[in-house]
Formats: sequence, C-alpha cells, structure tokens
Amino acid sequence: MRLKNSRAIATLFMMVAAGCGSTGSAGPKAAGGSEQAVASGTQAADFSLRDANGSVVNLSDYLGKQVVILDFWATYCIPCGEELQHLQALYQKHKDKGFVVLGIAMDGPESIAQVPTYVNRYGMTFPVLLDEETKAVNLYNPKRTMPLTVEIDRKGVIARVRSGYQPGDEKRLAAEVEALLGQ
Repeated sequence: MRLKNSRAIATLFMMVAAGCGSTGSAGPKAAGGSEQAVASGTQAADFSLRDANGSVVNLSDYLGKQVVILDFWATYCIPCGEELQHLQALYQKHKDKGFVVLGIAMDGPESIAQVPTYVNRYGMTFPVLLDEETKAVNLYNPKRTMPLTVEIDRKGVIARVRSGYQPGDEKRLAAEVEALLGQ
C-alpha cells in the first residue's frame, strides 16, 4: 500500500511540475511556428471562447473599452490558484472602473470538468473561459506557461506579459493595473 501511495504522489508531483510554469510542447504551435508569447506594445488579437457557464465571450467586447488581464491557468497548477485569489480581489476592487480579468483555463480533457467546481470553490466572479481547442493559448501563450498574465490597456495594446507567480507579485500587478486605469 505504501508503494502505491508513493507512486501516486510521484505521479502527481510530475504532473504539477510539468504543468505549472511549463514550456512543454503539448498541442500545436502558434501560427508561423513561433514559440514566443506576444510582445508588449502590440495590438491584442481577438478570440472567442465559451465561459464556464457555456456563454460565448469575445475579447473584442472589452478591447478599446477596458483594461484587461488575460490570465492563463489550470486547476492542477498550485501557483495559478494563489495568483487567481489575488486577481479576484483586484477585480472586485476595480471592476466598476473599467477593469476586467479573463481567466483562461488551460485544462485538458482529463481535468476540464473540474473548472466549474474550482471557480465556485474559490469564489471567482470574473469571466472564466475554457480554451479546450487552445485558440487563445496559440495566440498568447504558445509555450503553455502557467500562470501567464497578459495586461492589455484601454486602447487594446498589450502593456506587459509576465510568466509565473511568486508571492509579492500581486503588489506590482495591482500598481500596474492602477496605472493603466489612470491613463
């Protein structure tokens, strides 16, 4: 029994290590074969995805009107969960000032069904999008890094792209969002 538990723990550890902060090659590459995430100063590309409730959400509904955070995450990524809690607080604080977070779940077929439960458990009230066909991932996060945060200004231009999460990053992100809202 102890050996089975050790194997299960080792397998889980490998899945988390492979998923969070990964630069793995699961899925197709971005158009043109580029492996780079989008660059600051470029116009944000539109996409349409279904949210956790089944409604279609278009990035273009927000571009040019609001400050947008695209946050790429998965239910099995521990740093993603920590960051999402801070993004929820930031969203609550600034949503009435023209700010939105679009949480893009990168879960595959083995864990996509867990996303709605995860959203409810952590009280996420911002739109959570399911990218089962990797539409947004191919545009913004071809390396499949988790978490990956893309900040988009009110003009629809990418202000910053940040990969990973460390405690304390939320303070810098809050200051950057407030600066974008003040523009």
